[in-house]
Amino acid sequence: MVKKSIIPYGHQWVDDKDIKEVVKVLKSDWLTQGPKIEEFEKAMAKYCGAKYGVAFSSGTSALHSAYSVAGIKAGDEVITTPLTFAATGNMFVVLGAKPVFVDIQEDTLNIDPEKIKEK
Repeated sequence: MVKKSIIPYGHQWVDDKDIKEVVKVLKSDWLTQGPKIEEFEKAMAKYCGAKYGVAFSSGTSALHSAYSVAGIKAGDEVITTPLTFAATGNMFVVLGAKPVFVDIQEDTLNIDPEKIKEK
């Protein structure tokens, strides 16, 4: 049974090396874009075992791109959970698709597969 409490949005771990790297970028000519983005994309692709990696300015823009690449288009209906950030459903709407929300299982807090079948 999952403990009923507020789900944390995120936890971060920032060490001195991270801070030094951010300061280097802040002092450089490239606050956005620039060589550090390409370095990050290549490192992320390597870590994931992918040929390419693409950095986005936000999770919302990443979702928009992922949905587009997946072929989601106007008139589609897409099943998702309501227990998510607003951008999950909003980016379907931006593409003209309709989010169909399916409730979660109380014990896992994951989308309920049986309720998916109903939709």
